[in-house]
Amino acid sequence: MRRLIAALGVTGLCILTAACGGSNQGTKTSTTSTTTSPTPPPVAEAALDGLLLNPDQINTVMGATGMTVTRTHNKMEDDSATMAPPECLAIDGSAQAPVYASSGYIAERDQTLQEGDNFTHYVEQAVVLFPSAQQASAFFAAAAQQWSVCHQYTHTQSNSQWAVGPISSTNGTLSTISTQQNAKAPGWACGRALANRNNVIVDINTCSANPTDSAVNIANQIAAKVPT
Repeated sequence: MRRLIAALGVTGLCILTAACGGSNQGTKTSTTSTTTSPTPPPVAEAALDGLLLNPDQINTVMGATGMTVTRTHNKMEDDSATMAPPECLAIDGSAQAPVYASSGYIAERDQTLQEGDNFTHYVEQAVVLFPSAQQASAFFAAAAQQWSVCHQYTHTQSNSQWAVGPISSTNGTLSTISTQQNAKAPGWACGRALANRNNVIVDINTCSANPTDSAVNIANQIAAKVPT
């Protein structure tokens, strides 16, 4: 009985206050919440070596079996004196010092792989570190503009002529293939790929008789290891 009386009392209170089981449009409020993904921290220099692919992975991409690391360094080279015009240096080779001058980069790791002296496949894989993702993104945007002005170039030491193919920019990766015009059979061409992830630029050069998408493949594999 006390429960029934108590229930009646509550019902009466609800009728007086219109606060139980009803709606009060004048005081109704709604709240929304948003969820944002945390920004990953910048990649540290100590992590750069671990981003590069190992020889087995490189051999698989290139369709080769005997490629090994022939050079490893952490300082960019300058091959601008061996080719012309200078605006094509960014396409001619990866991790070139004049290309990255004034970009603000702070470190790089670079490896060359090939099959000894008489090689038929060549890869240079480089990862370049910037202080922030914004600075890396700015370099990538500038590179897209720089690549677009190069159509053909010459290696002055060998007098080899190179024609630059169409430039593609897909899913954060810039790519093209340059073909040597006076190469002996079965021919020689080099693929170039540039990818931007977080505060890292991935800079790849692959050469063979038919490099197809090997540079893009390597760049994407490395880029997938960068925290984003």
